[in-house]
Amino acid sequence: MPLPPDLAKPVFKLFPEMADRVMNSLCVMCDTSIVHGDFRDAISKKEYGISGLCQKCQDGVFGVSDQPEEPDWDA
Repeated sequence: MPLPPDLAKPVFKLFPEMADRVMNSLCVMCDTSIVHGDFRDAISKKEYGISGLCQKCQDGVFGVSDQPEEPDWDA
């Protein structure tokens, strides 16, 4: 499972319902359950740790890249 977003971020103070979703392993945008295998690549997992968005919502916000993923040398 990717690391969840840092709940100390100011956005979670302004929108506590988003913090509740993160604590319950739900996407902050659509309330879908977060499942480790649903993320396309390491970048998507990292983005979840920043924004709390599931893969589907990330695709909606950022679009879907046609470029192959670069190797994750830190994994």
